[in-house]
Amino acid sequence: MGKKKREEKLKKKALKEWEERRPKTFREALKYFPGVFLRTSLVMMGAVALILFLGALGLKVAESFWFQLLVYLGFYLVFQRFIMGPLAPPRLK
Repeated sequence: MGKKKREEKLKKKALKEWEERRPKTFREALKYFPGVFLRTSLVMMGAVALILFLGALGLKVAESFWFQLLVYLGFYLVFQRFIMGPLAPPRLK
């Protein structure tokens, strides 16, 4: 029971610290936008490169709108923590 209680306490502490340091207003969040935009651009460039590579291999599925949408969505979901950077909430186990 002691270990579980200690883990819960650490989770609450991490969430409280994140809540205190995250931007509360749009003006405070504005300084993070260039970094988020750059990270998003990097991730989407990787997705485009994958789609172009698959298209160059001759796969007809790479020309499908739905396949491209799934690739973009998959890349975003996989790299979401990287994209959000300092704005992402702490990872809790």
